[in-house]
Amino acid sequence: MTTESWSPSPGERDENYEWSGDYGEPKFCPIPDLPYGHVFIPFLYLAAFGAGLVGNSFVVWLLSGQQGPRRLVDTFVLHLAVADLVFVVTLPFWATAAGLGGCWTFGEGLCKISSFIISVTRCASTLLLAGMSVDRYLAVVKVLDARPLRNQGCMLTTCGVIWIISILAGVPSLVYRKLLPKPEGPGSLCGDDPTDIFQWLSLLLLFLTFILPLVIILFCYSLIFRRLWNPPHLGRGRKNSLRIIFAIVGTFTCSWIPFSILKTFLHIAHLRALPLECPLVLVLRWGLTLSTCLAFVNSGANPIIYLLLDRSFRARARGSCKMIHPSLASRVSSASSLSGGDSSIFQGWALGRGRNTRMTPRLSLPLNP
Repeated sequence: MTTESWSPSPGERDENYEWSGDYGEPKFCPIPDLPYGHVFIPFLYLAAFGAGLVGNSFVVWLLSGQQGPRRLVDTFVLHLAVADLVFVVTLPFWATAAGLGGCWTFGEGLCKISSFIISVTRCASTLLLAGMSVDRYLAVVKVLDARPLRNQGCMLTTCGVIWIISILAGVPSLVYRKLLPKPEGPGSLCGDDPTDIFQWLSLLLLFLTFILPLVIILFCYSLIFRRLWNPPHLGRGRKNSLRIIFAIVGTFTCSWIPFSILKTFLHIAHLRALPLECPLVLVLRWGLTLSTCLAFVNSGANPIIYLLLDRSFRARARGSCKMIHPSLASRVSSASSLSGGDSSIFQGWALGRGRNTRMTPRLSLPLNP
């Protein structure tokens, strides 16, 4: 999910060229594909597709069907799960292309639409995490002063604005994404139009929709950490609840930073501001391939984080598994042994109806102060 387009599979045309020191015409560099990339890259993409589809669908179902008042942070969690769910729908296309050595066989229309979806959802995820960080800062550091701002209407408006910004940020994918001939052999690639205006626009969008939100996230959590570990101390429950959000933000950031750094170098090189010789082109291309795998796998990470760290989520997962198959419940409950925390992102209400369907809610954070 990125604000600029990219080719998740190996073989983008302009990555096979070398820029000399005098910034003259680029010459062709015979860059081999990543060894066994046509085997493990489709496997990783399809694994991320399966995990992300099941996990994020469950989170969306859990929160959208939640009865009673919804906590403010749940709004961000729900929209984040929707973004990841829409994102993973595109992964089978890229898995197929990777398995074919980068050849895109689905036509230019799906090339543009798939790249647009990835751009929009990645931008939305970054901005939603920034919004969640600001909300946590207001809830922990500015508890009383933030009362007028922290209400359901403001949360929904914020999420709506985030989606509008993300859609606008994805428009360049529709304009500049197209089919390009492969450098070697028959077939076409789904890649970027290597024009200077696209390179500058991609750098600008990368700064506005990734670097800037990341700075906001780091700023908010630095203040939260100072508040947590300075008198008066917050209770253990609040610290445990924040641990889940720290894990979500940290996982997303670590997954996307390598790709963003390498993509920045690629844009600068296309603008002839950075000379690249063939060995560096090889490192850049293979690095982009691996970092893209890391970024794509992140789409299924959040439900796993909830399962390992969120006691209420595990209880709901066990309840839903019992409805499907009794033996699945014991497998899910085994995740409890991996985490001793009692933190929760979700309301502590079990699924189903009956005498034991209602559980005591554990609300560790003042989500509606």
